[in-house]
Amino acid sequence: METVVWNTARVLQEKGSPTEIFATRALSPVQNEAKGTIQIHRFGYRYPYFPLSKEKVRMLDKKDGNPVVSGLQKALKKGEFDILHCHSMGRMAVSVRAAARQLHVPYVMTLPAGYLDELPVEIRQKTQPLRGAIPYGDVMDRLLGRRVDVLKLANGIVCIGEKEFQFAQEHFPGKLVLNLPNGVVYDYFHNYSGSDFRKQVGIRADRKILLCVSRIDYQKNQLILPEVLALLGEPWHLVFIGAPTAEWYMDKLREKVRLMNLSDRVTIITGVAPDSSLLPSAYHAASAFLLPSLQEPFGIVALEAWSAGVPVIASPVGGLRTLIRDGETGFFAPAEGAPDEWASLVRKLDGDAELRGRITDAAAAEAKEKYSWDNATDSLLDFYQEVQRVFRRR
Repeated sequence: METVVWNTARVLQEKGSPTEIFATRALSPVQNEAKGTIQIHRFGYRYPYFPLSKEKVRMLDKKDGNPVVSGLQKALKKGEFDILHCHSMGRMAVSVRAAARQLHVPYVMTLPAGYLDELPVEIRQKTQPLRGAIPYGDVMDRLLGRRVDVLKLANGIVCIGEKEFQFAQEHFPGKLVLNLPNGVVYDYFHNYSGSDFRKQVGIRADRKILLCVSRIDYQKNQLILPEVLALLGEPWHLVFIGAPTAEWYMDKLREKVRLMNLSDRVTIITGVAPDSSLLPSAYHAASAFLLPSLQEPFGIVALEAWSAGVPVIASPVGGLRTLIRDGETGFFAPAEGAPDEWASLVRKLDGDAELRGRITDAAAAEAKEKYSWDNATDSLLDFYQEVQRVFRRR
């Protein structure tokens, strides 16, 4: 979501629509900053449970813990905004709605892809830090009038996935709803010609790289990939790039790699900034991009791989089902219990240059023509204008 918010704001600004970003200070070392011409405001926050250790707060930070952000509404209502767009549900959305009412402007909600398909294990992990704590947030919400349906009351809803789009149309008839896929900075990933990735991270020059870019998390299902690597054998090397959002899962991944004696053929890189040159460098070094997620709201990383000319093999879940055309712009393999199918597809792509070229050319063309942030932001601007027109008529 951070990638979506940043690129949307960046392109809106380029198109002459001044934009500011408001967020919490969760996982951020700075309060306020300017990136280019965009001002980013970050606010203190708290989770309304007692007691909560620092460790549990950090777990909630990584898993959308629905905080109280007391300074957000006050800061928003001081601004001169034509429209507010909220990308978070829960208490932050309620603050955005309240600020919109005070400013007499419309507000729009994003309904992210995957919102309707949250895995049971994801729900358990989100609530795990709260076990044994006393919740006082619901009482406060009732007393302060924060228990409102922010989707029902929104002036417009932006949906990232087709399933969410159909849901919004069915449950909110008459409301302005937009189906808006995410985008990719095509040129940034396509035209990279910088440092050699293998030299940067210490991988032998003769190794063929399997790449997985995603947060290290049970939802992303990376544990299947060491098995794929073992089936492929030499000279394949597996690279993970992504921040761990479930530390226990990272521990399991490291332990599995060790027990399978694959430590010298697996590289795990955490803490890479989205704008780091290491990312396009890794894509350009890869022979195949693997995304074995159990749930995937959209799959921006697949668009990045497409842009860099890397063939994608992914599980047919969430937004990936509609993003990838099996056999045309990538391949599907089962998310669980079939590492041999993943290995077979890797071999197939590696051994058939004509097939590989056809797949990567079609995928790159689709990324460039259909999923540019420029096109996505034009659609969003048109939607904002329609929301404002309807709002002024009321």
